[in-house]
Amino acid sequence: MNMDRTLLKKKLAVNLVVNLSKLVWWHHRMGGPAGSLMKKPMNLHTPPYKRLHDYRVEHIMLGGAENLSSGAQATGLPRWRQQVQYAVGHTLNDFYSLLPEVRRETPIQFLLERRWPPRGDAFPSLLQYWDIKTSIADELMRIVSTKHLEEIPVMLYEQWYVPVPELNLELSMITQLAWNSTQKGRSLNIQKFMVNGNEDTIAGFLHMTNVFCYAAYGEPAETVEIYSLLEGRKYSYKGNAVPYKESLDYVRLLSVFLDQEVHADASLSCSDRRNDRGEANVGGFGLM
Repeated sequence: MNMDRTLLKKKLAVNLVVNLSKLVWWHHRMGGPAGSLMKKPMNLHTPPYKRLHDYRVEHIMLGGAENLSSGAQATGLPRWRQQVQYAVGHTLNDFYSLLPEVRRETPIQFLLERRWPPRGDAFPSLLQYWDIKTSIADELMRIVSTKHLEEIPVMLYEQWYVPVPELNLELSMITQLAWNSTQKGRSLNIQKFMVNGNEDTIAGFLHMTNVFCYAAYGEPAETVEIYSLLEGRKYSYKGNAVPYKESLDYVRLLSVFLDQEVHADASLSCSDRRNDRGEANVGGFGLM
């Protein structure tokens, strides 16, 4: 009898682990934020991973640096570019929050108009102000009218945190737009929209996305599309175009910025926070 009870307990324990694994897998497949399904027990001995933020990496790759004394983001970028990126992010979020049948009847130019920054003094000239506005509106209209017309995104400007044990860090990624993949062995179709980009930012995003998909889903993305709006260009990659090990090595090099992240966070907590724009502003709809 004792032996039967022991076997029964072992069987129940195995079934519990299997069912929990299936639940976590299904949660991720349905687009749930990685790690959001269950809170970690307080007594679980997990390594104290440092966090690598995608948008802070992009700040640096675009030629800027962080002002550690004030906690403000000193990107070295024109202020109009940051304002336009912010407007683009909010516009896409507004547009794809609508049901497909409503999107068909809603001009994205109308939504962009509500989010576009005022003339102010950020733009060098009135001519540049209107040229940029027209170019961005035309490009967004072209993109949204040709793809994913009847689909609902599984991720829409969501911030995810995934641990990467191989690198002893936690990767923080802001996914602008992601769509379900119908291809076996692939996780998502991911889209990123930038005012303009360069080779470093595109390569960095591609590698971080590859690591993110493997860490969250155990498989690569189906496609990764990066739009450089002012250039009118689309950079399209297959999800398995870059080996996972190569992406791990790339992100490992990026992690040298983690110490700077810690100092920046510490300065934010000690500052009067007048210059603190927060993750929602800087990251959520900002550069990344």
